[in-house]
Amino acid sequence: MALQLNSALDLDYIDQAYGDDPVILYMIFDAFLSDSMPRWQTLHNTLETNDLKESAAIVHGLKPSFTMAGLTWVRTKVEVLEKAIRDNEDHEQLIKLYSDISDDLNYVTPILEQESERLKMA
Repeated sequence: MALQLNSALDLDYIDQAYGDDPVILYMIFDAFLSDSMPRWQTLHNTLETNDLKESAAIVHGLKPSFTMAGLTWVRTKVEVLEKAIRDNEDHEQLIKLYSDISDDLNYVTPILEQESERLKMA
């Protein structure tokens, strides 16, 4: 991969899916940051109010965006959260799973922002 992206991202997946196209990668990262992250915040609200039907719908809709953004390691955790929601697990467990994933997203969001900005200039 000639773009030299941050190794926190799944570089094999990104290379396979997008090659060295900085425009498409910029669009993917930008869409994740502007669309998926706000929906992730909405998920917190639905979990807090124990709206499991809406929570399941949100998390199911978000799953592909994690893979598309090269966050395959986070997607695996999102799948666990989705299953826990569908299995009507304990509220505290759902919040813990959400919080753990949010910690991962807090780590990777600045990376995506930096890469998006850099790719925008490419």
